[in-house]
Amino acid sequence: MDIKIRQGEASDAAQTAPLILSAAESLLTSVFGHNKDKTALGYLTHAWEHGGGQYGFKNHWVAEADGTILGVVTAWHSKLGAAFDRATLDSITSYFTLDEAMNVLMRNQTVAVNLTPPTTSELMIGHLSVAEAGKRRGIGSALVDLMKMRAEQLKKRKLVLDVEVTNIQGIRFYQSQNFTEASINKGFIRFERDV
Repeated sequence: MDIKIRQGEASDAAQTAPLILSAAESLLTSVFGHNKDKTALGYLTHAWEHGGGQYGFKNHWVAEADGTILGVVTAWHSKLGAAFDRATLDSITSYFTLDEAMNVLMRNQTVAVNLTPPTTSELMIGHLSVAEAGKRRGIGSALVDLMKMRAEQLKKRKLVLDVEVTNIQGIRFYQSQNFTEASINKGFIRFERDV
């Protein structure tokens, strides 16, 4: 089976939103999933199709084989700037009512205080997830390699990422990719690796 890694597209939403959710389901549900009619999965689908910001297709890459998306990844860096933040906010306010959006932002802020954004010399990997059908086929490694190449293009010195301490499978995967534990902060392990 031939695996192709490409930039995300709006039409990928039905396959990518569940993958992104699975990358940090308890965390994303705690932020976006408090309305029975507007779920975390519903928001992630909307945000992906919206295009910009933290959950939009424009900042994600997918691993695909025979029309099926088997993996997804994104990365953040210090130069994304205000337009990236505005696009994230716009995806929230265009999906949730104003009151719901305010609550989402407050819940998100509660989580964000425990996470350190990337420095100017770091590229931060996020939302890395591989579908069950793609596991043990090198897809996760290929997505990490793609982020390493992206870091080199952006002249970054380190790849970093945060993993929930309860995500044993994720921790083992990143250790197998030569990431080392840099710190632990309120339920998250910061891993890093030189580029």
